Amino acid sequence: MTNNRTSEISDESIDDLRRNIHQLKKELKIERKRRILAENQKNELKKENKKLKKEIAKILSSAPFLSASSKTAEAGGVPSSKTFYRRKRQCEENRKSGGQPGHEGNGRKRPASNSPSMNIPLDSCPECGTHLNEPVNGAEQTRTITDIPFPRHIVYKIHYPRYWCSTCKKLVRGELPLPPNQQFGPAVASWIAYHRMLGLTIRKIQSSLLETYDIQMSEATILKLERWVADTLKEDCEKLKEKIIQENNINADETCFRVNGENGWLWVFTSTIGSYYKVAPTRGHSVPEEVLKGFNGVLGRDAWKPYDVIMCSGHQLDLLHVNRWLERAEIKHKIEPRSLLTSQPVKILRKGRPPEKFLEFVDGVRSILKKAVEYTENDPPPSLDERKNARDKFQAELTGLLERKWVDPDVIRIFKELRKRQDMLLTFMVHEDVPGHNNDAERAIRQGVLHRKISGGRRTWLGAEVFGVLLSIYETSKKQKENFMQLVGRKLGFEAPVENGNCSTS
Repeated sequence: MTNNRTSEISDESIDDLRRNIHQLKKELKIERKRRILAENQKNELKKENKKLKKEIAKILSSAPFLSASSKTAEAGGVPSSKTFYRRKRQCEENRKSGGQPGHEGNGRKRPASNSPSMNIPLDSCPECGTHLNEPVNGAEQTRTITDIPFPRHIVYKIHYPRYWCSTCKKLVRGELPLPPNQQFGPAVASWIAYHRMLGLTIRKIQSSLLETYDIQMSEATILKLERWVADTLKEDCEKLKEKIIQENNINADETCFRVNGENGWLWVFTSTIGSYYKVAPTRGHSVPEEVLKGFNGVLGRDAWKPYDVIMCSGHQLDLLHVNRWLERAEIKHKIEPRSLLTSQPVKILRKGRPPEKFLEFVDGVRSILKKAVEYTENDPPPSLDERKNARDKFQAELTGLLERKWVDPDVIRIFKELRKRQDMLLTFMVHEDVPGHNNDAERAIRQGVLHRKISGGRRTWLGAEVFGVLLSIYETSKKQKENFMQLVGRKLGFEAPVENGNCSTS
């Protein structure tokens, strides 16, 4: 009996072991499948990673601003005004940061007091609590504090005395220079115009007026007041354009500007006296032809072809654009891009033989332009005849470089552009106060770009025209160091009769 039981137990154990082995085999098989699947996924990820690296390299080669280092950010996006004159001085290593000995400071001047003085008395000593008597003569200390009053709006009534005209046989009265049925004064209108130029949207202006001055205003009213300011300044804007085209040097630029959900273009024409802006539906030659009609000076510009139709004393191509052509080609050849006036050595970013012919062309163009720029900056400045002779010399060097046979496709593309515009490269050498760059126009266009980024443009072409007028006067007032809001207030021709903070009805 015992043997039979043992036999049964043994048979059951064997069956259990067989079942366990079978289960383990199944689990092993599943695990093998998982490992194979994981290995396949790993291989797929490697392939995808390799593909993405190739795509990233391709993107970087076509977008220089993504691959340029912080030292060479001018390759794509850093304002040219920040990179054009990047020259390392010989004494730079030993010079401490900050103002140098003998440097005239630019600190804030102490303002003159325009309100009653404040006296801070003290009855007891803050250290021990002893009662204090009269203050010590001659030991007084003073401090100047600048503050602003808490904003508040004012409301005043306008009284119209009426008079009997014996000729017309009717009652007559005086009129204010305000649009009919308008309930807000010129200070509000100038405030709105100013903050619109800062880039504030209509809704932000609504919120600011309500929270700051407790003034509730609709979008339509804000636009109406903005248009009132623009209509008042429109004549001044046209006079500004006439003054600008009489200048010896004008810089021009353009950028995309959305109007009513469609692409328009914001143009700027700037000189030392001011900046004229115009929003147009086209980027063609009709706009510069219209604005610059009668201009006889030198036009600073980029390589955009519509500027070619302008007949004037000369064109100056932005040398920074030439350098950007060279930088993009350098990045494509795995060379760290360099600024125009650099003296730093070439840094190859990949192993292998450097493209000697390519470097010969790039260094040749940069060398000629650098020598031309530095020649005009000599102290004392050279005479006009000396500048002309130097221009002819540099022009001959450039011609010799451009007439050589080049096989590199990037070099061929660049030298074709340079040959077409060779007469525009060194114009600054023979004209006084004409820069070799277009930084003035690029700086002037930034306010329009800021407005575009914040608000997305304008809803109507009438609004676009209003924007062009206001921006012209706003940027010109900054150049002439004039307060924009005060200027607008004077042009509107009416001020509220306020005296000592109280409203007057006289």
